[in-house]
Amino acid sequence: MKKIIIFTICILSLNFYAYADNNLSQAEKLLHKAKMTSVQEESYEYINKARELYMESYESNPADINVLLGLSKTYQLIGDRNQAKLYVLKAYNTNPAEPKLQKAMGDFFFSFQEYSTAVEYYKSALASGLLRDYETNLQTAKCFEKLGDLENAELYYKISYHVNSKSREALNKINEYESSHYTDNSEELENAKYKYLFKDKKLSEEEQNEVDAQKIIDEFTY
Repeated sequence: MKKIIIFTICILSLNFYAYADNNLSQAEKLLHKAKMTSVQEESYEYINKARELYMESYESNPADINVLLGLSKTYQLIGDRNQAKLYVLKAYNTNPAEPKLQKAMGDFFFSFQEYSTAVEYYKSALASGLLRDYETNLQTAKCFEKLGDLENAELYYKISYHVNSKSREALNKINEYESSHYTDNSEELENAKYKYLFKDKKLSEEEQNEVDAQKIIDEFTY
């Protein structure tokens, strides 16, 4: 009898976690749809449905970090700063040294145009373990750009691109910055992509990317 009870509890637990995981998965898909649609009413509908799923999971497990961050994100998307801060802080306070949570704090402040505070959290996240994380570097670049620090913005766009060479957003920004440096000199514009390499040697594009990426990362200090 005791074995049957234990077995039943195990089955119920597995079903509970499977249900919770499904809630989170569905909520994430809804938030993605919200970002993709250009119709505001549809976007809000997706966000509200996602929030309902997160809240349902929160009521069952209020300590789940992913649920807390998901709830914060839904409130960020509708502009409710107080509720967004409430949930992101609940997550962050569980472990302030965790890079993922430092980035989440950066995302919160970024979403409310508080770029000076956001960049400090992003830099902490990078220093704590996310140095090669594309999204964190990209957000850091955007913060510096918003703050008017174009030199650091350019640097972080370069790092973002070398972390993810498929990023058209980062590459377009790099080209934009490079072009602004060499608007009056076509020869320098042509060779701008070699600025971190040996002056007398032009490498293949593959070699240039490899050397350039390592040089930026090696020279970067916090």
